[in-house]
Amino acid sequence: MWVVFSTPEGSGFFSAVAKDEDGNTSGPHMGSRVCLRFRRAQDAELLRDYGMDGTVIETPNGDYRYRAFIPRNHFAMMMEKLARAMDYPNFKDSIPEEDVAFVDACHEAWAVFNDLQEGGPYGMR
Repeated sequence: MWVVFSTPEGSGFFSAVAKDEDGNTSGPHMGSRVCLRFRRAQDAELLRDYGMDGTVIETPNGDYRYRAFIPRNHFAMMMEKLARAMDYPNFKDSIPEEDVAFVDACHEAWAVFNDLQEGGPYGMR
Protein backbone atom coordinates (compact mmCIF):
# COMPACT_ATOMS: atom_id res chain seq x y z
CA MET A 1 0.00 0.00 0.00
CA TRP A 2 1.29 3.44 -0.84
CA VAL A 3 0.26 6.26 1.43
CA VAL A 4 0.85 9.94 0.74
CA PHE A 5 -0.15 11.97 3.76
CA SER A 6 -0.32 15.50 5.05
CA THR A 7 -0.41 16.51 8.71
CA PRO A 8 -0.21 19.91 10.40
CA GLU A 9 3.48 19.10 11.02
CA GLY A 10 4.32 18.28 7.39
CA SER A 11 3.71 15.87 4.51
CA GLY A 12 5.23 12.56 3.53
CA PHE A 13 5.04 9.23 1.76
CA PHE A 14 5.49 5.60 2.75
CA SER A 15 4.91 2.11 1.44
CA ALA A 16 3.43 -0.51 3.78
CA VAL A 17 3.99 -4.21 3.09
CA ALA A 18 3.63 -7.54 4.87
CA LYS A 19 7.27 -8.41 5.46
CA ASP A 20 9.23 -9.20 8.61
CA GLU A 21 12.64 -7.93 9.71
CA ASP A 22 14.39 -10.85 8.00
CA GLY A 23 12.68 -10.18 4.68
CA ASN A 24 10.28 -13.10 4.97
CA THR A 25 6.98 -12.68 3.19
CA SER A 26 5.39 -15.86 4.52
CA GLY A 27 5.55 -18.00 7.62
CA PRO A 28 3.98 -18.31 11.05
CA HIS A 29 4.46 -14.68 12.06
CA MET A 30 3.35 -13.02 8.85
CA GLY A 31 0.32 -10.87 9.28
CA SER A 32 1.25 -9.67 12.76
CA ARG A 33 3.76 -7.03 11.62
CA VAL A 34 3.98 -4.45 8.85
CA CYS A 35 7.10 -3.02 7.24
CA LEU A 36 6.82 0.71 6.64
CA ARG A 37 9.26 1.86 3.96
CA PHE A 38 10.27 5.49 3.53
CA ARG A 39 12.29 7.47 1.00
CA ARG A 40 13.02 10.19 3.58
CA ALA A 41 13.70 9.69 7.30
CA GLN A 42 11.69 12.83 8.09
CA ASP A 43 8.53 11.16 6.77
CA ALA A 44 8.86 8.42 9.39
CA GLU A 45 9.38 10.98 12.14
CA LEU A 46 6.22 12.84 11.09
CA LEU A 47 4.25 9.68 11.91
CA ARG A 48 5.49 9.37 15.52
CA ASP A 49 2.55 11.42 16.84
CA TYR A 50 0.19 9.13 14.92
CA GLY A 51 1.46 5.86 16.40
CA MET A 52 4.51 4.91 14.33
CA ASP A 53 6.48 3.37 17.19
CA GLY A 54 9.06 1.32 15.29
CA THR A 55 12.79 1.91 15.19
CA VAL A 56 13.74 3.46 11.86
CA ILE A 57 16.64 1.65 10.27
CA GLU A 58 18.65 2.88 7.32
CA THR A 59 18.98 0.51 4.36
CA PRO A 60 21.12 2.49 1.88
CA ASN A 61 21.23 -0.36 -0.64
CA GLY A 62 17.49 -1.03 -0.52
CA ASP A 63 14.82 0.32 -2.83
CA TYR A 64 13.58 2.38 0.14
CA ARG A 65 16.34 3.91 2.23
CA TYR A 66 14.48 3.79 5.57
CA ARG A 67 12.31 1.11 7.17
CA ALA A 68 10.40 0.48 10.36
CA PHE A 69 8.63 -2.69 11.48
CA ILE A 70 5.51 -2.23 13.58
CA PRO A 71 2.67 -4.43 14.82
CA ARG A 72 -0.23 -4.54 12.37
CA ASN A 73 -2.66 -3.25 14.99
CA HIS A 74 -0.39 -0.19 15.54
CA PHE A 75 -0.44 0.38 11.77
CA ALA A 76 -4.25 0.29 11.80
CA MET A 77 -4.39 2.77 14.68
CA MET A 78 -1.88 5.03 12.92
CA MET A 79 -4.00 5.06 9.76
CA GLU A 80 -7.12 5.88 11.79
CA LYS A 81 -5.34 8.78 13.52
CA LEU A 82 -4.17 10.12 10.15
CA ALA A 83 -7.72 9.90 8.82
CA ARG A 84 -9.15 11.69 11.84
CA ALA A 85 -6.54 14.47 11.58
CA MET A 86 -7.32 15.20 7.93
CA ASP A 87 -8.79 18.70 7.69
CA TYR A 88 -8.01 19.90 4.17
CA PRO A 89 -10.30 20.08 1.12
CA ASN A 90 -7.41 19.64 -1.36
CA PHE A 91 -4.45 17.36 -0.63
CA LYS A 92 -1.88 19.03 -2.89
CA ASP A 93 -2.72 22.44 -1.43
CA SER A 94 -2.10 21.07 2.09
CA ILE A 95 1.59 20.37 1.42
CA PRO A 96 3.96 23.01 2.84
CA GLU A 97 5.25 25.11 -0.08
CA GLU A 98 8.83 24.96 1.22
CA ASP A 99 8.88 21.18 0.65
CA VAL A 100 9.40 21.83 -3.06
CA ALA A 101 10.61 18.34 -4.00
CA PHE A 102 7.57 16.73 -2.32
CA VAL A 103 5.15 19.21 -3.90
CA ASP A 104 6.67 18.46 -7.32
CA ALA A 105 6.50 14.68 -6.73
CA CYS A 106 2.81 14.89 -5.78
CA HIS A 107 1.96 16.97 -8.85
CA GLU A 108 3.85 14.51 -11.07
CA ALA A 109 2.06 11.52 -9.52
CA TRP A 110 -1.30 13.28 -9.97
CA ALA A 111 -0.48 13.88 -13.64
CA VAL A 112 0.63 10.29 -14.25
CA PHE A 113 -2.52 8.89 -12.63
CA ASN A 114 -4.55 11.11 -14.97
CA ASP A 115 -3.79 8.57 -17.69
CA LEU A 116 -5.83 5.96 -15.81
CA GLN A 117 -8.98 8.06 -15.91
CA GLU A 118 -11.06 7.70 -19.03
CA GLY A 119 -11.39 11.14 -20.57
CA GLY A 120 -8.66 12.56 -18.33
CA PRO A 121 -9.19 15.05 -15.52
CA TYR A 122 -12.19 17.32 -15.86
CA GLY A 123 -13.24 15.40 -18.99
CA MET A 124 -10.40 17.07 -20.93
CA ARG A 125 -9.69 14.27 -23.45
